Amino acid sequence: MTTPIQTIPIIKATDFVGKQGSGGSHPLLLRLEDGRVAHVKFQQNPQTTRSLINDLIGTILGRYLDAPVAEAVLVEVNTQLRARIPYLTKYRWLPGLQFGTIFLDNAIPIRKLKEYRDIANWSELPLCMLLETWLYNQDVKLSHVLCIPEHNQVRMIMVDHGFIFPSGPSWSVHDLKKHRRDFPSPAPLTWLASKSPSRFYFEDAVNRINSLSQNDLSELINLVPADWGLSSRRMRAIVDFLMFRQNKLTKVAQNLEILWNRNKKREDDVSLFDSAHSIKTSDPSPSIEPTPLANSPVIEEFPNLEGAPKPENLSLRFKTEGRKSPGSGPSSGDRP
Repeated sequence: MTTPIQTIPIIKATDFVGKQGSGGSHPLLLRLEDGRVAHVKFQQNPQTTRSLINDLIGTILGRYLDAPVAEAVLVEVNTQLRARIPYLTKYRWLPGLQFGTIFLDNAIPIRKLKEYRDIANWSELPLCMLLETWLYNQDVKLSHVLCIPEHNQVRMIMVDHGFIFPSGPSWSVHDLKKHRRDFPSPAPLTWLASKSPSRFYFEDAVNRINSLSQNDLSELINLVPADWGLSSRRMRAIVDFLMFRQNKLTKVAQNLEILWNRNKKREDDVSLFDSAHSIKTSDPSPSIEPTPLANSPVIEEFPNLEGAPKPENLSLRFKTEGRKSPGSGPSSGDRP
């Protein structure tokens, strides 16, 4: 990547604005010293400090790839402010650096959008999907897709990456090894793609994610604050997990492109998988037909959304081919 690795801004919180939603991490809205308001998750929240680590990694990776995700900040909450916020003393949360994203007061959940044709950045949806699949995010919901008004249209962004990686905030090094070949396919984004009359193409998304080097990933993950308890062993495991999965993304994207474009009128656009523009990989896949997808995917239950179509295979999880790694057994002493 040519984009430089930058530090995450650390901004002091100056005042309590209010509670935010009913999420399991009990986030709060805090005013920052630069006047903006941040949606803040605290260390030792009910979903553990590891949820902050996950959310930070998922968000900064998305920002680095120019995916439509929220702006991340590290929010400094000192002892004096903590004493003035009853919710912090109630849950015994610690002062120090917390994870925040800039709050957008004009944003609305995409499920409240009246006209899906008003979405201006449909072309970014494949990158969102491939990013969440690459990160193993099993907690993608329509409530995590927000719409921000822009002129006469809206721009969608993705929020909340607290449950990336296998087992979410409870992931272990063993989990990363065991599930590195598994690629969940979030049903809400597939359902959302069905709302667009246009076909989707994944070549740019594949290229962006594959352009991340091992050094890029290491530098980005090193931005996690030291007092959040992410050990060097776990950092290496995350980098290894993501680097291994990069090599499988062409096949994953192929399946997603077939799924998303099924029942849509074919245009003159050149598909990622047309022979003239195919992406070469050391792990070539056989010819794949629209149904069933590769390697007998397990069909998951489609979310109960009002007005949502429920055709078969809208939500898919499939495993890439390959033998189990010799070192993928349980690890002793798998500590943070």
